[in-house]
Amino acid sequence: MEDIAKPTKQQLDWHEMELGVLIHYCLEMYRPELPGEWYKTSVVREALAPETIHPTKLDPEQWVRCAALLGAKYAVLVAKHTTGFALWDTKVNDFSIAHTDWRGGGGDVCRAFVEACVKYGLNPGFYYSTVCNGYYDINDSVPQDTRGEAYRAYIKCVEAQVKELWSSYGPLVEIWFDGGVIPPEEGGPNLMPLLQKYQPDAICFQGPKAWPHNVRWVGNEDGLAPENCWATTNAGDARFNGTIPEEQAGVGDPDGRYYWPAETDMPNRTHAAFGGGWSWQPNEEHLRYTPEQLLDCYIRSVGRNSNLLLGMAISRDGDFQDEAQFRAFGKLIRETFSDPIRQIDRPILADCRCEIRFDAPQRVRYLVLREDISEGQRIRAFRILADGKPVYESACIGHKRIVPFDCLTVAELAVEITNAVGRPALRDVAVY
Repeated sequence: MEDIAKPTKQQLDWHEMELGVLIHYCLEMYRPELPGEWYKTSVVREALAPETIHPTKLDPEQWVRCAALLGAKYAVLVAKHTTGFALWDTKVNDFSIAHTDWRGGGGDVCRAFVEACVKYGLNPGFYYSTVCNGYYDINDSVPQDTRGEAYRAYIKCVEAQVKELWSSYGPLVEIWFDGGVIPPEEGGPNLMPLLQKYQPDAICFQGPKAWPHNVRWVGNEDGLAPENCWATTNAGDARFNGTIPEEQAGVGDPDGRYYWPAETDMPNRTHAAFGGGWSWQPNEEHLRYTPEQLLDCYIRSVGRNSNLLLGMAISRDGDFQDEAQFRAFGKLIRETFSDPIRQIDRPILADCRCEIRFDAPQRVRYLVLREDISEGQRIRAFRILADGKPVYESACIGHKRIVPFDCLTVAELAVEITNAVGRPALRDVAVY
């Protein structure tokens, strides 16, 4: 078999989780009247002074419980966004939740979050933006002198804060670098030694190029992976800032040198909402995605060889007010995909073909395929036949491929692998 990129055990485990949440307690929501990108500048020092923030209902356990209702297997907390405000008691500065009156002062949202993840069986992760920090007047929209004295001082702060985050809360399943990481040779922080020492098994979203367990951005924030979304890529420098769609980032390359699967992130409210849907403002409940819209995103992300990371916009009071949306979406996923009409585990491919026969014609809504990707993505093209007639043809299967049908009643379905590198293998085939 040709030499192809293969996943690490950590990446295989990440694929299995499929659905996660990105929890965003966004400090910008406290000052919606301020114009422009003020939250990326030193204006935050006064505009968001910790003593002015009073989240009376802030409850990380409520956030995680809602994620569990959704059926999420992992949760990524935005521990430090572009303002520079830290959700733990950082010793680097006093711009943190510990300097508010939450829990009487000295509170640690990150610790409460991790404890809640343990309680509800979710794998915890942290988001930390290394390329932007309003407190230090580091705005990623403005060119920075990464060799200058001010930036070098900032980099020392970054390294100190990520050390706090990565060494104080136990193993993290994923570390999120929004905008990627500027490498040390270009003036960025030296993160590899810290990752190797404190979080050697963590998946890194847009992590350092040399990190073995990286995943990449899907190229948009719309809950949409491309139809053929390869887990491999030749784009070894993943530093997308998420504001400009990049279709090729999601497609990848079937012959890519790097096994960096795509993660699909989207807010739980539409882009018309405050902060593009990632943040909260009152009277925007009508901008929530419906459960049916979210199911469509699930099929077009998880069902296209990607993981879906769904945003949670935390309110000004500190609670998650879209619990009903999560409860309904989770129920819809379970109703749709928990009871297959037929499932075949480890099907034997005779002449690269797998057949599924029914005692009587069945109405089929979805066909779900999972490839054995432990040795890399070997299947490069496939087609589906219904009672001997081709009804669908595509290229990528990967960890999971959900093929929807509008109106299909059949007595026999067949899956044919029409192109592969080496010997193809399926983990299972399921009909719903």
